[in-house]
Amino acid sequence: MQAKFGIERELDQSFRVIDYHNGNGDFHFHSQIEIMIVTDGEVDALVNDHRKRLRRGDVSIAMGYDTHTYAPVVDAAFSVLILPPDVCRDFTAAVGGKTIASPFVCGAAAEKIGACFREIRAHEKETLTTKGNLYVILGVIARNVAFEDGTPYAGSDLISKILFFIHEHYKEEISLSTIAGHFGYNASYISGLFKSCVNLGILRYVNFLRLKNVITLLRERKYSTEFCVLESGFRSVRTFYRAFREEFGCSPKEYMEQGRSVLVRH
Repeated sequence: MQAKFGIERELDQSFRVIDYHNGNGDFHFHSQIEIMIVTDGEVDALVNDHRKRLRRGDVSIAMGYDTHTYAPVVDAAFSVLILPPDVCRDFTAAVGGKTIASPFVCGAAAEKIGACFREIRAHEKETLTTKGNLYVILGVIARNVAFEDGTPYAGSDLISKILFFIHEHYKEEISLSTIAGHFGYNASYISGLFKSCVNLGILRYVNFLRLKNVITLLRERKYSTEFCVLESGFRSVRTFYRAFREEFGCSPKEYMEQGRSVLVRH
């Protein structure tokens, strides 16, 4: 079974809760952390090579680029939380370069996560309450889940490996030729493969990741625009402004004032 790249989730960086009832999801992966909570019945969860039948209240965790899917058993329901990068920054930094030994959480730790989820649901319009509970959920995961050294999983197919490589190196000076050379293929083949699978040109995707990172840093209100731009992989502020307008059709200031999510225009 080959995992698909979840481009729709990749392009929306807002926090989301998605409810499923007897619905099977595609075997997919994306850069966001995804938490699944069984709300009724039983669900077969597959995360990378880990498979487990989860019962009501149990939780599964898919880190960035972990392949995952869920299959309800008979009559079952579950909810999926897609976590935004600004909430996960400290957590991902703390566990960077490590993988989850087992992505499933049961018992008391799962009950704590479930309680936070119910709080989020009860106060959906309260942003601070939502963020606070997401931080608590990540704290519970950090305390109760074992992490081990190793390369984060990105599937076995070439496009998965390319996407993971880009995500790891987009802040550096990379190009189509360097990406192709790293994997031992010619540039035209890599370019065509990427376009057919992701529906974006490879260099546009690199720029998109850089733009997304700039926006995340700017929203923290801790750094200058120049720092955010250079830290994200752009060589100059001028290059950033040009790329931003080409992608979003407005200036960064206008974008921030509108409070928009990070969405790419096709």
